Amino acid sequence: MMKVAFEEIGRVAATFAADGVKAGTVCKMAGNGMVAPCADGEEFVGLVEHVRKGFCGVQLHGFAQVAYTGTAPGLGYVNLAANGGGGVKVSSGGRGHLVVAVDENAMKAVIEL
Repeated sequence: MMKVAFEEIGRVAATFAADGVKAGTVCKMAGNGMVAPCADGEEFVGLVEHVRKGFCGVQLHGFAQVAYTGTAPGLGYVNLAANGGGGVKVSSGGRGHLVVAVDENAMKAVIEL
C-alpha cells in the first residue's frame, strides 16, 4: 500500500527572535521579528521547528503536523486557534486551515499553515 506524505510540500520557514517558545509548538507574533507562545484561543502564525540561543526557526507555510486538544478537527477547511498548550483546537473564531489527515489516537493533525 502506498503511503501518502505531505512533508516539505510548500514549506516556507524563517528565523525569528524567540520569547519563551518551544520546538513543536504553535506561536504568534510578539513584536518586530519576534514570536512568543500563544494563549488559548489566539490565532497562530506558524510552528516552531527549533530554538537556539534566543532565536527560533518557524515554519510559516506548507503542511505540518500539530497536536490538538478537544474535538478532532474534520477534514477539509476548519477554523483552528491555539489551545494555550502549544497545540491547536477547533474554534468558532480562528482562521481556516486545510486539514488533510487526523490521527485521533495520537491527537495530531496534518494541516496547511
